[in-house]
Amino acid sequence: MRYFFGFLAAVALIIVVFILIVRGFGGGERAPEINLVDYAKTETVMRMTVQGRVNANQDHRYLVVTVGRSSNTINLHQGYDGQIIQTRNYESNEDAYATFLRALQLQGYTEGDPDPEKEDSRGFCPTGNVYIFEIMTGSAPVQHFWTSSCGDGTFGGNTSLVRTLFRTQIPDYSDVVRGTGGLN
Repeated sequence: MRYFFGFLAAVALIIVVFILIVRGFGGGERAPEINLVDYAKTETVMRMTVQGRVNANQDHRYLVVTVGRSSNTINLHQGYDGQIIQTRNYESNEDAYATFLRALQLQGYTEGDPDPEKEDSRGFCPTGNVYIFEIMTGSAPVQHFWTSSCGDGTFGGNTSLVRTLFRTQIPDYSDVVRGTGGLN
């Protein structure tokens, strides 16, 4: 009888070791946890790009909203090559940035599919808007997710609230996007 219990204990131990190994090495490619508030004292910025519908180069518009520790900027671009046709800059501060970062965190800004094969958003939603959400350190993206008004994309957060958070960092956002053919 005691050999039987010893055998059961050995089988149970093997099963536990197997589960631990599978959990340790399985799990796939999870993106590292990012705490956005850690960026409040740095030069790292959050950026939202709104790409308009696919159309002729001279009619194409897109905008870039960049929110950082000391300033927030909106740039309106014309053409696929990105000629800036309007820019506005607003002062900010570390406390405002930390609050913005915390709000983004709570809305899932760091959630999404990090698969590099899905990173290219060009051509998706050709009659609507594509929204690109990035964390930028210098010119290097730390994170890059996107979604669209058609429902495609890699972004896993609350798109509507994240877009609203970016828009409200620019006091005259509606003035800048007026007449752009639906960029919002």
